[in-house]
Order: sequence, then structure tokens, then C-alpha cells
Amino acid sequence: MDFNTYMPVRVITGENCVLENSERLAAFGASCLIITGRHSAKACGALADVTAALEKENIHYSLFDEIAPNPLLSSCYKAGKAAKEAGADFIIAIGGGSVLDAAKAAAIYAANDFFDMEDIYQNDYACKPLPLVVVGTTAGTGSEVSKVAVITNDATMQKQSINCDACYAALVLGDPQYTYDIPRDITVSTALDAFAHALEGWFSKKRNTMAEVFAIHCMRPIFDILRHLAAGEELTPTQRDQMYYCSLYAGMVLSVGTLYPHLLGYTLTDHRGVPHGQACAVFDMHLIEWNEKYAPELAQTFFKLVGADAAEVLTVMDKLIDIDENIRFNAQEIAIYSASWKDNNPKFTLVHGNFTGKDAVALFTKLFGE
Repeated sequence: MDFNTYMPVRVITGENCVLENSERLAAFGASCLIITGRHSAKACGALADVTAALEKENIHYSLFDEIAPNPLLSSCYKAGKAAKEAGADFIIAIGGGSVLDAAKAAAIYAANDFFDMEDIYQNDYACKPLPLVVVGTTAGTGSEVSKVAVITNDATMQKQSINCDACYAALVLGDPQYTYDIPRDITVSTALDAFAHALEGWFSKKRNTMAEVFAIHCMRPIFDILRHLAAGEELTPTQRDQMYYCSLYAGMVLSVGTLYPHLLGYTLTDHRGVPHGQACAVFDMHLIEWNEKYAPELAQTFFKLVGADAAEVLTVMDKLIDIDENIRFNAQEIAIYSASWKDNNPKFTLVHGNFTGKDAVALFTKLFGE
């Protein structure tokens, strides 16, 4: 039994946890840079709570609010430079997965301003990143508790992962109330993203005891919420709370990594603007069917855990996937974007059965080829 794990993040959750734990911020220094997107941190009230907590502790702060969805490496570099110029002792990130991932990169850049922008993908840094405090405002990515940051490389316009212990946050302040007013389309996409993390971890050959425990704990509640959303229902505050905590549990499953639905989904997001959760889900449906064939016992246990048979799981997911049917890629585009899909990619080799780069191209072509 593999019980190995490493997750050096202090996680504090609950209503008003930001204001009630302001003294913890003072431990990181006297000055910080707040990193957000343009609107959501303000709209949900998280930015106001964070600034009130900082003012209570007499911590000077400045704001960098230029992070867009699917952040570019150059934006992260700019944010890191802003932190350096402001003399920030630490960084606070407020937002969804894009903002949290960008802030992880910015914290590295702020402490290593002497290296080239793309050097960050080497996952080896001379100087320790600035301490990072994260305040999540969506319920999907689980970036709060993961050591991964997925950033779009300006040079290739493709997503690349930073994956190292340096990316762990120092403190997570998770108040589910910040997720209460998320629009339906984002709610659906982020819930599908959390479900993807849990089910891909479940079906990974790398799955260990810890990942299994967290997957078991969150898959049924997330699927129940997906059922409600598929029926056109709005989520109650209680369900919003549950979805937020389950996104953290699913984020813990990320310790074993993701499988090919994420890799193929990145192409839909990078080049056609499909929301990340939606992009993963369309390929996760195939992953479920693939494991019915190549890991049937594991698949049957999965269906028992979510409380549904294969037909219902796929039907619910299909109802929630909303991808423009006109999205297509020609053969030349597929050849370019799939050039890195090598057979030895862990997102293929960790799949039960012999899933290869050729299988990935065939699947992508079947679903989105011209």
C-alpha cells in the first residue's frame, strides 16, 4: 500500500476565514502584491475582504489585476516584475485557477528576476519563490492545493506545466461564499473540471492510497451536483459549499497527475477558446469508455462510487458539455498541434491499456477533424 504524500500547504476554510485569520498574513511580511483578474475578485467580495485584512495588520499592498483566463507567460513575468518593483515580501492571489496558476509563476519570477522568461519551465530555481497566499473564487481547478501551474507559452501559444514543490502555496484561505454568484456556464465548466481531476486520478496507473481516498470522498458529491446542473437546476448555498470543498479534494488527487483528456483538451482551449472544464470533459467521456474495456473492474468500482451506471454518467456529462459543433481542425492543424503527443508521454503511459499518440490523434480527429 502506497501511503506516500507531500502537501506542505496550510489550508484554512470557512465563512469569513480571510478576515478572521488576518494575523497569519502579517507573518509573511510588511508588503504584498495582490494578483487578480479584472472583475471577479471585486464582484464576489474577496478583494474587499483581503484588503480589509491587510489594512487591519498594517500591511502595505499594491494591486496587479491584469491576469486573463488561460494566462500567458508574459503576463506572469510582468506580474513577477511588479512584485519585485513594489518590494513585496509576499503575494496574495485572488481568483480561479488561471489567477492562482499565474501567481505561482509570478512568485518564482519575483525571486529569480535574472533568468529568461522560459527558464521557468525547467522547474529548478536558484532562489526560493516569494511566499504565496491564495484565495480561491471558483470551485474546480483545485490549484489551491496543487504544485502545478499551467501557463500558455507565448512562443508556441500552447499550455505548458510548471510542476515542482516551489509552486505550493504557503497559505490557502478558502471561503465558499466567494463562489455563490458564479454564472451557470462557469459553474458547469469548473464542476466538470473537478470531476475530471477525480476520475482521471482514479483511472491512473500512478494512483496511490492518498489519491484514492480523496477521489472516493469527492466523486459522488460532484456527480450529484452534475446531475442537478444537467437537470437545469440552480445550486443552493449548501451545494456551493460542498462543490468548493470537493474541488479541493479533487485537487489533492492531482498529486498523481492527469491523463490524456487534459492534454487533448488544452488544444481546444488554446486554439478555439473552449473553457478548460468543457474541453477536458469531452475527452473524459472517452476515457470512461476506454477503461470499461481495458480496466473493467476499476470502471465498475468507479460507477458504484458515483452511484450511476455508465449510461447515466455519460448522459449527464453529454448534457453539460456545450462545445460549438462548428469547431473543427484541418489535418495540417492536427498534425502541428499533436506533434508533441509522443507514446512515452505520462498522460498516455499511465492509462490502462496501450493508449498511444496515434490513438490520441485518431480520437481528436474523430471528434474535431474536418
